Amino acid sequence: MRALAVWGVCPDTGPACFSGRTTPACTCATSRGAGHKRSARSSVQQPASKENRYQQYRPERAPAAVASLDWEGDWDELAAPAQSSQDQTKSWDSGFFAPVSQTASKKPLKINRDLLLYRARLSRNAAFRASSNKEKSRRQKDCESTLRRVLAMDPTDGRAYVGLGKLLVQQKRFEEARKLYDDGAAATGGLNEYIWQAWAYLESKQNNVGQARKLYDAALVANNEHAASWHGWGLLEKRQGNFRKARDLWMKGIKATKSKPNSYLYQALALMATELNYTEEARQWFMEGTKTVMGAQSHAIWHAWAGMEASQGDVTVVRYLYRRGLEANPRSRFTYLSWGLFEKQQGSLENARALLKQGHQLNPRDPAILQAWALLEQDNGNSGKARELLEQGSKMDPWHIPIWQAWGVLEFRAGNIETARALFQEGVWADPVSKDVAQVFQAWAVLEAQHGTVQLARELFKCAVKANPQSEVSWASWALLEEKEGLYTRANELRSYSLQEQTSVVPPLNLGTQPDDPLITSVFKQIGDWITRVEDGRAKAMSRARPRALQHLKEEDEGFWDTEPERRRAPPVLDLKEAHEYHAKPLALPKVVDKRNLQKPRSNPRASASR
Repeated sequence: MRALAVWGVCPDTGPACFSGRTTPACTCATSRGAGHKRSARSSVQQPASKENRYQQYRPERAPAAVASLDWEGDWDELAAPAQSSQDQTKSWDSGFFAPVSQTASKKPLKINRDLLLYRARLSRNAAFRASSNKEKSRRQKDCESTLRRVLAMDPTDGRAYVGLGKLLVQQKRFEEARKLYDDGAAATGGLNEYIWQAWAYLESKQNNVGQARKLYDAALVANNEHAASWHGWGLLEKRQGNFRKARDLWMKGIKATKSKPNSYLYQALALMATELNYTEEARQWFMEGTKTVMGAQSHAIWHAWAGMEASQGDVTVVRYLYRRGLEANPRSRFTYLSWGLFEKQQGSLENARALLKQGHQLNPRDPAILQAWALLEQDNGNSGKARELLEQGSKMDPWHIPIWQAWGVLEFRAGNIETARALFQEGVWADPVSKDVAQVFQAWAVLEAQHGTVQLARELFKCAVKANPQSEVSWASWALLEEKEGLYTRANELRSYSLQEQTSVVPPLNLGTQPDDPLITSVFKQIGDWITRVEDGRAKAMSRARPRALQHLKEEDEGFWDTEPERRRAPPVLDLKEAHEYHAKPLALPKVVDKRNLQKPRSNPRASASR
């Protein structure tokens, strides 16, 4: 019996299982033929807990109920009656000695599906960078049709389900995406963690917290080393105010992904430490994240680190970190936008304009960069250029509410009242159920209040606080309107309602992000020892009263210190000599080479002949 199992021969029906021409009645665990209802992997390697978990979430669509999806032969054979022993023997011999062309599986080769998935990804990226809505729609249709072709070839390919689901979510076709993920989980037997995680993200986006937790749990049951599931589940708990549970999930994720560290887990812990005002712990987590292979090449962690250092006021370090982010991804629209706004706050308007301009050139369909650029031009008195940029942004993304709000405020200040009202109306129609629409209602209400239509202004303020009850600006503007009308009691009531609607998540006391794992704790102990040595060196230097030496950053083998004791230190991973040299030079943006325009150099036939 064991010898038959080694060669893939079914002990019940014979070698016909090995040839792929078997009868559907065979359900043995030793066969590896393409015609079995249950493969060897699903019947032997699959733990019982996974199937139980899957039946718990979708009991009506258990793996046993969809076993026929793995059938790759003729459907007529499934409905055929059972054969006699002689017929089985005959099929036993004919199947075993059948030629390869007859025994080959009818499923297309994996390379064909890979090529189609690659083309779908190119279409999706082209849709994001399309210059018009018509081109964007055409690219998205091409991407969807390509992914559906992959599903028609192989209904068990989880990559097509995830790619198509994300495309449907981007188009706000949430019910279709939910149905697709349900079908994908059933087709893959509940063993594809990527489908579970994508489905959990959709439910989290729709505020279905309970269902999202179950789906994240199912993803980790399928693969405990899936970092995206640990990260997404932690973010979900953090939004619900469960800081301790979120920290524990990210800690477990770091421990589970030791073989392949994921920088997003370190970044999440660093951002939590920043919110808890643990700056040193945040720097330590950022430093550990950038030491990983993935973190050094991730623009997201450099961008987040720069945002934290911007609140500390060290301009040199912030610019250095933003530059590292652009080196990791020269097309990062988030880095260009944040860096441009930072330069605007510092008063470097030319640098801010250069950053936003290049960010727009690399990401022409990003409306946030156009809006920031327009506000920069408006603050400098260039209303014509600002109006042109806002109009361009509204054409690129008609559903971007801040574009309409900024454009309406621009026309309101310019005295074009009717145009401003029309633009505010366009902003409301862009997404009436979004919280961002409260900004449009508030600006529109201020316009009507200043032009005497007080009753209409009250109705607009009411719409604003209904769209976003936590909008302090809307409540304050409404209360100010009532005070101008002499209704002081009503104004005080509105301020009281505003305080009642303000909800703040208070983290537990003495909650830190320090890990309990002794391996990671040893790393932080080394960092703490380094900080102690730096502090001792600084104290000795100041006691010797060397002011000239303290005017510049001192570099040692393991770090540096700042000129002012109260200033926050940057982590030792930064090369401050390089950062200050970069700060002394004018702003130099990284060059992006378009590989499509590059041509291969032609070989010289004479030179090759001489060689």
